[in-house]
Amino acid sequence: MTAILALDLSKRSTGWALWERDSDSARFGTWVLGSEFTSRGATYKKLRRQVADLSSLVTISHIFFEEPLRQDQLQGHTNIESLRVLTGLAATAECLGEELGCRTVMPVSNKTWRALFIGRQKRGTGRETLKDLAKERCRQLGMKPKNDDEADAIGLLDYGCEALGITPPWRANEVLRPPLGAPV
Repeated sequence: MTAILALDLSKRSTGWALWERDSDSARFGTWVLGSEFTSRGATYKKLRRQVADLSSLVTISHIFFEEPLRQDQLQGHTNIESLRVLTGLAATAECLGEELGCRTVMPVSNKTWRALFIGRQKRGTGRETLKDLAKERCRQLGMKPKNDDEADAIGLLDYGCEALGITPPWRANEVLRPPLGAPV
């Protein structure tokens, strides 16, 4: 059985979501890949180990991961060192996809997956609001993420299924609901 893996990459809290085709539900969680004292190389190595552990249980055939921020998107606690780490994690995810023989290895912008998962939001909608909407959407679909990193990974997984033309069980059983957040 093949699986789709989605990664919301971060040094301190990488959210992951995995769905095996024909499975009733997705599995998801969070990995701590390092701290401010962890080197970039050690952080990438830990991501490799975590994905290797998953791939020992299932055949991962597709990987979707959140595209790193661009330098012009720096804000809040994000600095140039964070961008270096995120870019390295993205490169590691691409390398892992090659090593595992994945058919799809795709970076996805947060704007793109969020538009599908929570709907288009007004320009300037705050980060915390977007994170809360992702968690709310997960709950509507019957999943209970522990934090926003898991919720974002579930959103990426949902986008990945859509991109592959697959209707996962959480979408097949969905009923009509009002849109989340403020309209565009």
